[in-house]
Amino acid sequence: MPGKGVAVRVTLRADAALKGARALLVLARAATLGPVEAVTPSPAAIEADSFDGRFGFRLDTTAPAAQIEAALRAAGDIESVEAAEDAPRARHIRVDLRRLDELMNVIGELVIARGRLDSLAHRFAEPDLADVTRDIGRLSATLQSEILQARMVPVWQVLDRFPRMVRDLARQVGREVAFRVEGKEIELDRAILDEIADPLVHLVRNAVDHGIEPPEERVARGKPAAGQLVLAAVRERSSVAIRVSDDGRGIDRARVLQRAHELGLVGDEVEQLSDDAMLAHVIALAGFSTAEHVTDISGRGVGMDAVISTVRALGGSLEVKSEDGRGTTFTIRLPTTLAIVRALLARVGGETYAMPLTHVVEMVEPRRSDIQRIQGRDAMLLRGQLVPLLRLGERLGVAEAGPPPARQPVIVLEMGERRSGVVVDALLGQQEIVVKPFGAPRGMVPVFSGATILGDGAPALILDAGGLI
Repeated sequence: MPGKGVAVRVTLRADAALKGARALLVLARAATLGPVEAVTPSPAAIEADSFDGRFGFRLDTTAPAAQIEAALRAAGDIESVEAAEDAPRARHIRVDLRRLDELMNVIGELVIARGRLDSLAHRFAEPDLADVTRDIGRLSATLQSEILQARMVPVWQVLDRFPRMVRDLARQVGREVAFRVEGKEIELDRAILDEIADPLVHLVRNAVDHGIEPPEERVARGKPAAGQLVLAAVRERSSVAIRVSDDGRGIDRARVLQRAHELGLVGDEVEQLSDDAMLAHVIALAGFSTAEHVTDISGRGVGMDAVISTVRALGGSLEVKSEDGRGTTFTIRLPTTLAIVRALLARVGGETYAMPLTHVVEMVEPRRSDIQRIQGRDAMLLRGQLVPLLRLGERLGVAEAGPPPARQPVIVLEMGERRSGVVVDALLGQQEIVVKPFGAPRGMVPVFSGATILGDGAPALILDAGGLI
């Protein structure tokens, strides 16, 4: 009877001695059930001193999952075994990530050329040219999709390192922590996953050290001695949200604001922000910290400016929610890929800008009667809800081309539960754009995440929704 493909993941106990030898013993026991293939990391890496005790492989066997688990656990020092029937067997080859990067660059240039061809076909209205343009568009879209998919990897490749880190850190600072990871199967572009690892480490370390209280303090407050810490990845429309949530003491807003005033980092303007918006604004300021002493485990807030900078550079956003005595949640929202995105084109003062559709929920043209002045800011009434407005021309210091029309388009952005409207002069339609890095000149308004080349060959700056909100 032919065997079925089973994907197996094994984690050795953190205190296991000679992890490499133990892992090889597990592989030997697995081989008694059927052929073992696709061992990750490689056997050579497993035998290295840096091996952390986590590995996976593919097993061709007729044995049920329970039998596989029992056989492997018999090797000893096993913390967990996960065995699941694999997808229909496929042929695989190893490809250097640099080759995928180069393919991504080429498909990016192809997307730009495709946009140019679309523009020409529309201008000349030649049927044969239109047919060829559609064929090239369809074929290049398929190629683009396949290359993007080849770059996608499950987030467990980063998140699997956290249980051991949390366990060691909790022991070091005298905390009891019940930690769990959710959404390991969610996929992200490899480039994004590599960049987001350090910010997540920072948020998790701060949650253990300064979010979750010591056991005796938790018991005195009527809480379980062990604090709950959750690291979860979830899909949200065309983006991925990664949340770090604890049920600890929360962030002391009054202390945060007082400390920021003492350091001279803020003025009276933060008083106009909502509590959660104030937290996100203040703790992200360079140099802010409430920690009295500097240790190897940073105080909550230290380095948050670096976290924000990394997230913004990836086209994402960071949201903070905290409740006194109930805990804190940091939510990082990211696009699934960086290289090519669908964007809305808008004109302001004669210039064209691109707004990725990741956080765009709708476009409206409110009447002047729908716009109100509240606390010195414009806001529009949208289906009974007040949405604050930002006039992009004023934010960028771009002069309007002539008097403003009676009705101006508004791009409604949404991040979590927060909504804002961006007022522009005109909407020009949608287009797939290739995101290119953009080093903003010193002193430039920090609302751009990159640049692109439009279908007509003209350059355009890409707006950062997080920076605008």
